[in-house]
Amino acid sequence: MTKTIIDFKTQYGLNFNGEINIDFFAGGGGASTGFEMGTGMPMDIANNHDFDAISMHEANHPHTKHYTSDVFEVDPIAACKGRPVGHMHLSPDCTHFSQAAGSQPRSKAIRSLAWVAHKWGGKVQPRVITLENVEQIQKWSPLVAKRCKVTRRVVTMERLKCPKTGKKYNRVANPGEIVPVHNQFLVPCEKRKGKNWKHFIEGLRRLGYDVQWQAIKASDYGAPTLRSRLYLIARNDGVPITWPEPSHAEKRGADKKPYRTAAECIDFSNLGRSIFDRPKPLADNTLRRIAKGIQKFVLNDASPFIVPIANYGSGEAVQSAKEPLRTITAWPKGGSFAVATAYMAQMNGGFNTTPGHNINKPMSTITNTGSQQQLVTAFLDRQFGNSIGQRCDKSAPTITAGGGGKTALVECSLSKDNEKKALRVAAFLLHYYSNGGQWGDLKKPINTITTRDRIALVTVTIKGESYVIVDICLRMLTPRELYRAQGFPDSYIIDRGHDGRKFTKAQQVKFVGNSVSPQPMAAIARECHKATLLNQKVAS
Repeated sequence: MTKTIIDFKTQYGLNFNGEINIDFFAGGGGASTGFEMGTGMPMDIANNHDFDAISMHEANHPHTKHYTSDVFEVDPIAACKGRPVGHMHLSPDCTHFSQAAGSQPRSKAIRSLAWVAHKWGGKVQPRVITLENVEQIQKWSPLVAKRCKVTRRVVTMERLKCPKTGKKYNRVANPGEIVPVHNQFLVPCEKRKGKNWKHFIEGLRRLGYDVQWQAIKASDYGAPTLRSRLYLIARNDGVPITWPEPSHAEKRGADKKPYRTAAECIDFSNLGRSIFDRPKPLADNTLRRIAKGIQKFVLNDASPFIVPIANYGSGEAVQSAKEPLRTITAWPKGGSFAVATAYMAQMNGGFNTTPGHNINKPMSTITNTGSQQQLVTAFLDRQFGNSIGQRCDKSAPTITAGGGGKTALVECSLSKDNEKKALRVAAFLLHYYSNGGQWGDLKKPINTITTRDRIALVTVTIKGESYVIVDICLRMLTPRELYRAQGFPDSYIIDRGHDGRKFTKAQQVKFVGNSVSPQPMAAIARECHKATLLNQKVAS
């Protein structure tokens, strides 16, 4: 499969103004990568508190001066050494703003990271400041102690275990107890929602900056992910703020390219393993999503599909691999996305390794919680004769999942092994799908494989020919596939640091989930730089 190759390591342009560029980056360093892709200029200074994140950044950006510390510990004047700052980018930790945090406690320190923009804006006055975060940062508000709904006493951070149920819970303060702030379960104050965000914007304006912000979807700028984030641009040089025009759209237009696809990010030579007979059975919600995906994409369109493993409900969140990947997160550590595709099995046994048809749409957003998608592969077997299976590249409208004359099986010549597997697939799907076409609510899959007259095989029609699904395979997306979906080039080093230290899969997933997608950052940096050059040309 042909993949789009993007190399961010360009020949850097000369900066005759002697300006330097700074990135207080998150995760894998996508903002620095995007900035260099968009402007051809280097990122001169980078800061992150994580030693491993710094090491990955240094492996890919060896020309950059790196600081490993809290953002507020770096002295702007000492770091810049009298050089003017052209562009400063900030990617403050978004986990304590994101709605994904739910009812989790918030940290004042983490939610205060964006304030560093005021420190640098006041001391070294960067000409352009950009910021990327989740859209929920606009609701940034003071934190208050969570209180018990019954007693109204403060909920503490201390975890206790219920002797009866074994479940853990947060201890509620005793009557009259004074709980120190560091031990309080802190949550956003609903009555003052957005107060801190307004204060943050007003502070930049008082420092002489014109400020604008808007939500941007990465897939609109050429990344194979639907990740949507809020971007802010602040300028103090009198140049009007302009935003880049999207270069891609869901449907090709006169001035738009079609969305990049999930399929171009996935290695289809790696099918994963069968969902059946695993040492550790898959969770019921995962199985339910797989069944939904088979019905929605394989039976109706013979297409690969992507299965969210965490935080996406019971089934409707499955998506076609023809679309962009949803947001990649850094949790859970093992990842939370899997991918599926339809394959053909030969009548004489064995599986054809020819991959499924080409996918034409991007992947959904990648988050910092890890690979949230898995690869599911439905294997199809011809029902009649001894002809060899073919690619699933056409729609498959026909499905027979019940007896009573509905089955398309006539004189089927499946091998005993494939017939057994096909019956197992049918039992699995019928467990989640009733005769009325509604998904069932059973909590455990059928374990017994019955005879053919009890359960009809599940069939798919492709180009007028009938096939039988004989297996379903599932695997997590690999870190490299996630980085591709996020928009990083394959030349980006993700498995080791500048000093040779090795990164685990969990670390790689964490860094990509926390990272900025390079493509939208490249478009914004390019637009800001273009406006600067145009203003300089007019002034001269």
